[in-house]
Amino acid sequence: MVQDICGIGDLLDAGDFDAVAAIYNDGINSVKSDGSVRSIGGFASRDDRNHGLDEYYGTPTPLDDFVTAALEGTGMFAGQSDAVRGQGVEKGIQNQVMVAWVVHELVTAMTKAAEGNFDIQTGAVHNWDEGWAFYHGTAPGCSPFATGNKRAGNFGTLGADGETAVANENILAAMIQGRDALVEGNVPAAGIATAEAVKNLVVIYSQAAIRYASLIEGDLADGNDAKAKEHQAEGLAFFRVIEATVAPEGADIDALNDIYDLANEPGANGYGDEVRAALQPAWDALGITADDIGTLQ
Repeated sequence: MVQDICGIGDLLDAGDFDAVAAIYNDGINSVKSDGSVRSIGGFASRDDRNHGLDEYYGTPTPLDDFVTAALEGTGMFAGQSDAVRGQGVEKGIQNQVMVAWVVHELVTAMTKAAEGNFDIQTGAVHNWDEGWAFYHGTAPGCSPFATGNKRAGNFGTLGADGETAVANENILAAMIQGRDALVEGNVPAAGIATAEAVKNLVVIYSQAAIRYASLIEGDLADGNDAKAKEHQAEGLAFFRVIEATVAPEGADIDALNDIYDLANEPGANGYGDEVRAALQPAWDALGITADDIGTLQ
């Protein structure tokens, strides 16, 4: 599935939104045993997924709504430049949709586990493994895993190999622990692993949210309003990955949405420091430390 994302950036650079829409809606690389092709848009447009975003946003298909608006230049992307729309499309697909797909698989795994379905091929373990496939995949450079590594490079939170984010190392460890727990039928241990994976996703996308709000400040200082708008769109797409997770944990969602709302001027409602302050209550609730987040380089 992740392989479908790899060519999207070049197509967006060429302004070929139609070609991207075809990949998004029809798929290319993920062929099922019956010969049908899975697509990223096929997941995003379903209203029966276990990610909770439909309830949070009050619309049945919030992921598809976001990506399609960026593809078509409608909704929140109406009147925006191709560059701004492209950021919404690329970051929306690679991060919002794919991370939601990961969460869907983990929640589905835990639901099956609670029902006693531990079948390796069709039960909880199968869905758990699917979660890692959508997070890392066969082309990790095009996956959410890559976003984690990039942001760790920005914040000084790479692991011992100098390439992999500590948060990604933690997610992999949690995925292994959760898989082993499910193989053993240990539901509580799998629940702990789920919480650990989600916590580290919050670390990664908090870093992303802070970084792009901070870039806006530099853009405006340089007089580059167009680039500031692009970075606002990137920050919006990244923030929405974790919005539904940090909201019930005390994050100042109104402040964050004011910063990233494309209807507002970039920087009018704050930069990186304001994003950090707005997220801090959620970090405290989730056990995320200053060292976990790091310092923007």
